Amino acid sequence: MWGQYCRMDPTTPAVADPDASAERADFIDRMLAVWVREIPGLDRLTEGIVERVALLSRYFDHSMETTLAEFGLDRRTHRVLGRLRYQGPPYRLSAGQLAEGMGLSSGAMTNRLDRLEAAGLVRRLPDPDDRRGVLVEPTEAGHAAWDRATDTQAGREALIASALTEDEKEQLHALLRRLMRAFPDEVREGAKRRKAQEHAQE
Repeated sequence: MWGQYCRMDPTTPAVADPDASAERADFIDRMLAVWVREIPGLDRLTEGIVERVALLSRYFDHSMETTLAEFGLDRRTHRVLGRLRYQGPPYRLSAGQLAEGMGLSSGAMTNRLDRLEAAGLVRRLPDPDDRRGVLVEPTEAGHAAWDRATDTQAGREALIASALTEDEKEQLHALLRRLMRAFPDEVREGAKRRKAQEHAQE
């Protein structure tokens, strides 16, 4: 949280930090050294974890946005296609199920599906269980677009993660899981509701 109060320049040469590990100190270490000086009771390691997780999230988000743009997709389109793919064959959901799962109103879902259908990425089919309903499934072009973008991004993320050994990745994965579970239920539920609201406003 402390990075918002200062200009963090990752290109500035690092200054040795006697408290840092064998890894070379970076701009977050320098920033934290300042805040520990100003706030003596601040837990440097805790705040370092928070800052690094937040910054990694921004880096990965930017990488994803760049990848999607390369394939002519956006977050909304990728999210709908991903929701359908998650169902497994035949990759179909009713429009109502899609809207509910994505936290969208029926009108917003209709508008989104209209755009995807016009782009040739999804098709609507009559729902045999509901005469007034429709089922939604990706077209071949939709499957291909989602595959290309997802495979490319997965490769880029794997390249970044290759900075760690397999054992280190397993350990980090387990530690992050433990941190996630440490949050109270009300915080996790609140974050989930906020994310759904952000998706609905896209």
